[in-house]
Amino acid sequence: MSIFDGYKREEYHHLTPGDYRVVITEVQEAVSRTSGNPMLIVSVKPNGSDITIKHYIVKNQWFNRNLTELKDSFKIAEGDNEILGWIGAMGAAKLIEDDNGYMKVRRFISPQRQADLPEWQGEAPQRQQVSDFSQVDLDDDDLPF
Repeated sequence: MSIFDGYKREEYHHLTPGDYRVVITEVQEAVSRTSGNPMLIVSVKPNGSDITIKHYIVKNQWFNRNLTELKDSFKIAEGDNEILGWIGAMGAAKLIEDDNGYMKVRRFISPQRQADLPEWQGEAPQRQQVSDFSQVDLDDDDLPF
C-alpha cells in the first residue's frame, strides 16, 4: 500500500479581493504585542469560502470608530458587549490581499451597502445565544460532584 493510493488532484479555490458577506466565527479579548493595548480579535469567514480571517480592533485612537463599524455591519446592538453572542452574526467586509498573499479585512460594510451583495450560499448562519444563569434556581444537591 502506497501513501499515494486514493490521491486525486484537488485545486485550491483562491478568494479574490472584493466585497463579501462574512460571518463571525470567533471573538477573543487579547493584548496587542506591539502596543500592549487591549484588543479584540474578530475571526470572520467569507461567504462561499473555507478560510478564516482574523481582524484586530485595538484600543487606540481609532477604537470607537472601528468597533462602531463592526457593530453596524453585523447589526450588533449598541449596548451589546457580550462577545460570545456575536458568534454567528452575519455582516459584510471589503477584503484585500496583503503583501504575502493573505486576505485581510480592509473595512466592514454598512447594512445599507450590503443589499448589493450576493445572498449567503448554503444555510444562513445563526447568532449564538448566550444564557444568563443568574435567574436559574440551582440546588447544590443536584450537582454531580
